Amino acid sequence: ALTEVLHCAECGSRYKRVTWNIRGKKKIVWRCVSRLDYGRKYCHDSPTLDEGPLQQAILDAINRSMSRKGDLIGQITGAMELELSPIPGVTMSLADLDRRLAELETQFQDLLAEAAEGSYQDYTAQFKSIADEMAALKEKRTELETQRRNCGQIIRRVQEAAEAMESASSELTQWDESIIRQLVDTVKVNSAEKITVFLRGGVQVEQDMI
Repeated sequence: ALTEVLHCAECGSRYKRVTWNIRGKKKIVWRCVSRLDYGRKYCHDSPTLDEGPLQQAILDAINRSMSRKGDLIGQITGAMELELSPIPGVTMSLADLDRRLAELETQFQDLLAEAAEGSYQDYTAQFKSIADEMAALKEKRTELETQRRNCGQIIRRVQEAAEAMESASSELTQWDESIIRQLVDTVKVNSAEKITVFLRGGVQVEQDMI
């Protein structure tokens, strides 16, 4: 779960789980990928974090939010309602676009038949007008489908977060990968002493490392 969400506040790179072998003893730590790959060339001060204290700090941040579970669920639900609201700047639905495209296709075919009786050159401007509008509508349709698909994915993630919050106990005492994935959106490593945990739904918690 941390591989997906843990990021360096200094350079923006993700953090990577690394196993150190110190005098025959294995130790699990998390390191900024930029520091691992390029040393201090691009990222100068990102800390190395022991896995145990890092996980505990994230649990503590979640538990602080869980103490006001009702408010948090309300925020998550509010975020979901916002995602369900109409897409700004969109005045035509997919059905509207399909209907207009069908109309234009009929116009094009009628114009083609009419032009066959005379000279195609006389209809060039009309053909171009129809073709340009159809191209613009197809582009708008593609954009709208992409927006709706992305919106649906966000809504599903928010719903999963709300459901996880509802079913979770008042306090998380053990690290649970599935719950962390559902509740946590991003964790930023600010320093060796402090992280910021961003929960799904827009809640963020500043948390001291133990």
